Amino acid sequence: MNIMNKKIFIFSVLLMSSVFLFGCSVGGFFKDDANITSKVGVLKEKPSSSTSGGSHILVDEKNKTTPLRSIVLNLGSTEYIDNKVQVMGFMNTKDNVFEVSGVSVLEVLSENKTDKDLVSYKNTDLGFGINYPNDWELEDLGDSIVLTAPSLKNETSGKPDMVSLFQTPFVFDPVAPNKDSIKDALFAYAEKNLPQMGDPSGYLNKIGEDSLDALRIIRDNNEDVYLYRNGLVYQIFFVAGNPSVAENKKSYNNILSSFKFTGFTSEISDSGAIQEEDSSSVSEENLPALDMKFSVFESMPFHFKGEYPAKWYYSGEKASLTGSSYHYSFTETADGEELIGLDLLSGDLPSGKKLKFGAFEAAETSTGDTVSIFVKVGGYIFALSGNKEYRDIILLMSSKISSTQG
Repeated sequence: MNIMNKKIFIFSVLLMSSVFLFGCSVGGFFKDDANITSKVGVLKEKPSSSTSGGSHILVDEKNKTTPLRSIVLNLGSTEYIDNKVQVMGFMNTKDNVFEVSGVSVLEVLSENKTDKDLVSYKNTDLGFGINYPNDWELEDLGDSIVLTAPSLKNETSGKPDMVSLFQTPFVFDPVAPNKDSIKDALFAYAEKNLPQMGDPSGYLNKIGEDSLDALRIIRDNNEDVYLYRNGLVYQIFFVAGNPSVAENKKSYNNILSSFKFTGFTSEISDSGAIQEEDSSSVSEENLPALDMKFSVFESMPFHFKGEYPAKWYYSGEKASLTGSSYHYSFTETADGEELIGLDLLSGDLPSGKKLKFGAFEAAETSTGDTVSIFVKVGGYIFALSGNKEYRDIILLMSSKISSTQG
């Protein structure tokens, strides 16, 4: 299949999804006075022939089937699928789907892992990574990828199972950042682009290594998954071939379980310049050239993006500093000590050494061993601070802050 046909395939998938009728909505997803109970059985993927709600099923020792869903756990994890488990939760009487809040593996019946070697794939243009079987064909089309399952033995006609992954821009502006911002963005996207879905809360699932919030829609042998990240909706579609192969659906579930967001990697160059101003003269200081890669991070609520060392970690939280709207912490390890902090301030630039990053004014101050650089972008003052040994990194990070609003 050539690139043009692949593009047509992705467009066709979008068209099929846009006209798909989701049926009745699943209202009343939460239940304040729910009676928490437990059930034991083998957790399985929901059969394509099933007309019940939920994303998975539990089959007990009497072969009785119970539909399952969870908005807090990734039921599709290889840790659970095809193994004997105990699930905790309550039965949603609106659609008779068991809402799972906890899972314990009682007996490992199947490793649920393919014997095929896996290929690790990372796409820094689209910002994600997956693992896929080495006998699947992956084509990178620039703005999307397509994975094609191997042809059936002795099969000379029909079409193979395929997986497509791409992203589309979607602007969502919550009033304030909160733990449900991702879910709210997905719901807003569904309301605008998937109106036939009705109440999207019934389709919430956890996806990937990091248990990301996602909308997961199973229809016949096909499946649509939607994830949200900083102004982008990622869409993962499994399109069943003719004939479809059960082993390929298992491979797809393993691909989905391995999905994770990554940084958008770019190289920092030393082509920029910082201008230092005083009352009598203007001099130039070239940005330091560092032998390291930087990754892009974006803030959806505060409409800015920046860059940080690709091997570092960052996290955000409501600021404790008076006058700061939000605080970001940058560390070398996931639970390490903060090396550089970023605060969003209002007001004017402080007095200090005057700098200029392109069209943006900035100022540098120092107190003891701590260096702080303040840059004014949009409606905020971005204050980056850290030990003086990290000054070069702070300079580069300050120079890369920009507004995401047009």
